Amino acid sequence: MNSPKVSHLRYTVKDITSKQEVTIRRFDMAISSVYTLEVPDVCHRWLENRGTIYQLLTEFIGHSPTLSLVAHWSRSSGINKAAELTRGGRELRYYLIGRSPEELVQICERESTEYHRLLHSKHRPLAESRYSPYSCCSQDLSDVYASAGVAFKKVNGEPDDHLAIELEFMTVLHDRMLNSIHCEASVMELVDIQINFLEEHLLTWIPALCRELNASTTSPVYLAVSRLLAEFLEYDLAMLRTWKHFSEAPAHEPVREAVLV
Repeated sequence: MNSPKVSHLRYTVKDITSKQEVTIRRFDMAISSVYTLEVPDVCHRWLENRGTIYQLLTEFIGHSPTLSLVAHWSRSSGINKAAELTRGGRELRYYLIGRSPEELVQICERESTEYHRLLHSKHRPLAESRYSPYSCCSQDLSDVYASAGVAFKKVNGEPDDHLAIELEFMTVLHDRMLNSIHCEASVMELVDIQINFLEEHLLTWIPALCRELNASTTSPVYLAVSRLLAEFLEYDLAMLRTWKHFSEAPAHEPVREAVLV
C-alpha cells in the first residue's frame, strides 16, 4: 500500500497561506525549537474548512430560516466548503445555491415552518440528555466548558447540552487551536479536548438524533443538514486523530535557532 502523500502547510493566526508547511515553535528561556509538522494533504482542506462548517451547522440548528438568512445561505462559501467534504454539503449546495429571489421566498416559507416543527419543538429538545445512552446532564457539560475556560452568553436560555451550544464549543476550540498554533503543547491539549468531546458527548447522541430527523421530515434542507451533521462529526474526529498521530510520530531532530526573548 502506498503511503499517503505528505506535504507541508504554514499558517499564522486564523490564516492559512499557500506555502506548504506547518511550523510550531516551542519557546525556552533564550532558544526556541522550531518543529515542522508533516501532515497528509487532506489535512489542509480540513483545517481550512472545519471552523466554517461548525459555524454553518450552528446557524442551521440554532436559527429559524428568515428570508435574509436563506439569502445568505444561497451565497454562502460555507456551504461550498461543506460540499467539498460531505454529501450533505453537496445536497445543501444543490438545493440553495443560485436560487432566484422568488424561489428563496418559497424556500423560506416552507423551511421556516419545518424548522419550528422539527427543531424548535418542546416535544423534541435537541439536547444530549434526551438522546444519549449515558447519564449526561447540563451540569456535566457546564463543568466541561468551565474546565476549558469557555462560558456562553445564551440568548434564549438553551441548556448546556443543547446541540447548538455543543457545536459552538467546538467552534471556539477550533479558533483557539489556530490562535495557539505557535505553541505545540497548547495545540495538542486542544486537539485532545476536541477528540474527547466528540467521543464522550457529540457522537454519543448525534446518530440517534439524525435517525429521528430523517424519519420525521421530507425537507430537502433539514435532511441535508442531518446528513451533513452526521458525516462531518465522524470526519472531524478522524482528522483530529490523524493530526494527533502525525504530531506524535517520530520526527527528525528539530531545527534550533537563537531568538531574542
